[in-house]
Amino acid sequence: MVKWLVVAQDLLFPLSCTICSLATSAPGSALCADCLEDVRLISSPLCTVCGLGMRNSTAGDHLCGSCLRKRPPFHSARAVAHYQEPVSTLLHNLKYQGDMSVLPALQAVVDLLPGMSIGEDDRIIPVPLHVRRLRARGFNQAKLLAELFFPENKNQILLDCLERSKHTEPQTKLDGVARRKNLRSAFAVHKAEQIKERTVFLVDDVLTTGTTVAECSKVLLAAGAGSVKVLTVARVVIGA
Repeated sequence: MVKWLVVAQDLLFPLSCTICSLATSAPGSALCADCLEDVRLISSPLCTVCGLGMRNSTAGDHLCGSCLRKRPPFHSARAVAHYQEPVSTLLHNLKYQGDMSVLPALQAVVDLLPGMSIGEDDRIIPVPLHVRRLRARGFNQAKLLAELFFPENKNQILLDCLERSKHTEPQTKLDGVARRKNLRSAFAVHKAEQIKERTVFLVDDVLTTGTTVAECSKVLLAAGAGSVKVLTVARVVIGA
């Protein structure tokens, strides 16, 4: 009886798409097929380290020129999609408007990333906010996104290991050089035994220049982490 009530509810009151407000094509989905198709995925060929998509390459996945010149401290970085509509709106509404209703739609986007796997000994760390910004915002969007990436592994998420110990200017206001200076000595590791010789999945919302995740990776590796793998929902690609 309950199952039939659920089916009847879906038929009579279909869920609307989070982006366009039209009825979704599949019951229980937060994005309609058209809006989901608008998500521009970042797929192979990719840089094997930073995850940058290389549209004109015919050689498969390989190191990009930037990583050949100066390899970043993290083992790898992967983003699901380009930072453009509809993903940019979903992330903006979550981060700056505190709109938790977009989480199911972001789950649909995150689920588009293939090959996600995590070992029992691995750990997940959301990029932390400084306590002042956390109090003002009321939540850390990276923590919510980590739960979307790893819904079955929430017990492996560490919230008290990596700390943003210095209050900094928002990175969006700064250029590349200023970003690096802004984040110098901004992060610290506590309870290093939690990550000693372990693979750490470092989760954030958007990868732009990679400065934030690089700084986090440096301190995590210095504290004894075996390797750091960066995961973001979106990536800003100049000229994309």
